[in-house]
Amino acid sequence: MHRFHATPFHRLKLLACIALAVAFLAQPARADFPDRTVRIIVPFPAGGTIDITARHLASLLNAKWNVPVIVENRPGAGNTVGATAVAQSAPDGYTLLFANTSVSVNPSLFKSLPYDTERDLTPVIFLSHSPNVLLVQKSLGVNTLKELLELAKSRGKPLTYASVGKGSFHHISMELLQSEAKIELLHIPHRGVAPAMLAFVRGDVDLYCSDLPGAIPQIRAGEVKAIAVTSGKRARTLPDIPSMAEAGLPGYDISGYVGIMAPAGTPREIIDKINQAFNEVIGDKEFHTRFADLGYEMTGGTVQEFATFLKNDIARYARVLKAAGITPE
Repeated sequence: MHRFHATPFHRLKLLACIALAVAFLAQPARADFPDRTVRIIVPFPAGGTIDITARHLASLLNAKWNVPVIVENRPGAGNTVGATAVAQSAPDGYTLLFANTSVSVNPSLFKSLPYDTERDLTPVIFLSHSPNVLLVQKSLGVNTLKELLELAKSRGKPLTYASVGKGSFHHISMELLQSEAKIELLHIPHRGVAPAMLAFVRGDVDLYCSDLPGAIPQIRAGEVKAIAVTSGKRARTLPDIPSMAEAGLPGYDISGYVGIMAPAGTPREIIDKINQAFNEVIGDKEFHTRFADLGYEMTGGTVQEFATFLKNDIARYARVLKAAGITPE
């Protein structure tokens, strides 16, 4: 009987054929993505504007993909609980992070994280950005940022301001204000957006740098006074409110964002499919009108554009926190 003896060449050829077969067999699963439930992890409690936005997007994706797209709230620890859950999930596209500005801030805010932002998470799409808006108590008698800064410098004790916690976008916005304007303010942290806004509305604090979507209803109702937005230019939804730069702090420009991230190692063809789907749903006329009216500037774009933004934003917040004297803990 003749026995076949595999030469090194034959062995390499056999291995190549096996690899091609495996790749071929794997293609249908990726081509059919998604074919089961997709989870979007929101690192905030239910009910806030970010959660509402995520749920509306999930419903549009559900209709588009014809599979369940569910929102799972994983709040806590400066939004690291939700990010950790995604970073430790299977890299298959079925678990996504509804990321926000904390993704850029946390590497400089914490001495150690349960995950490495740039190593364990991969960007998918930049969804939208929105500035904060500086609210002041009517009882202070100020109508402009210039008047507020003059008051802050002339008082015997610092003005107080609410935030949703140390290292939050609200907190950083005010720390940057102190640093740029060379004034002293007293930080009063709260557990969430609703308690912080309630404290301001009750008059417990003098100032609150609110996210725009959370403040627009009160501003339009005349319940609170807004004197500046934190972006480099005026917000489209509040055209009568100047930017910080216009109001007297040139160079002050800080906006929050939301985007989608996935576990590192997720195949690029799946990342591209998710990117395309989100680009299509945020272009939905009803969705765009509804959330643009709340103060979100819908963005969209390519995977690479979001990757470049994130890299630059992480470095930027490292500089901002250092300038504001906020040290990692």
